[in-house]
Amino acid sequence: MKNFLSRTSALALLLVASACQSTPDPELDWFEGGALKPTSAQTLQLTARVLAARGDTTRAGFVIERLLREHPDHLGTYTEGAEILLSEGRIQDAIGWLDRGLLRFSAHPVLHNDRGLCRLLAADLAGATADFEAASAADPADAEYVSNLALSRALAGEEDAARNLWSRVLSPADVNANLEIARASRAHFAASR
Repeated sequence: MKNFLSRTSALALLLVASACQSTPDPELDWFEGGALKPTSAQTLQLTARVLAARGDTTRAGFVIERLLREHPDHLGTYTEGAEILLSEGRIQDAIGWLDRGLLRFSAHPVLHNDRGLCRLLAADLAGATADFEAASAADPADAEYVSNLALSRALAGEEDAARNLWSRVLSPADVNANLEIARASRAHFAASR
């Protein structure tokens, strides 16, 4: 009996080993016995986002670097990378990351808008305004781009221009409230002009 069990076990191991060495079927999904597919840009982007949300920005950075190597033509490579850098307080690095994206997607409004926001955080009002102008020119109906351009105008003291822009997307009460906030914030940007 003992000899029979050892021969049966040996046969089972041989069958398992041969099954593990079979060639994957390219027509099947990996879970069904097919070949393992390369990681998509969306999967890497979401992985980086989850890692960053958990506070693991170091590993998120490695994923973003991989995303840049493997998917340099994916817009999320640049937007997600900049967001992770911003979460670490690395504003200038985030601007540089978006600069890379703008080398590939020179007129993309999302990249211009994101870089404008980063420049605003860096108190570079002229640079932010240029980016918001580019984003708004590329998509003049987008309320976020219009609002950001209005904000840069208000911070520069161009209240009539800001009021006209904000009036396209906000109620009069919200326009007045935004102008008050911008007035209070101007001193922060005055040194950068």
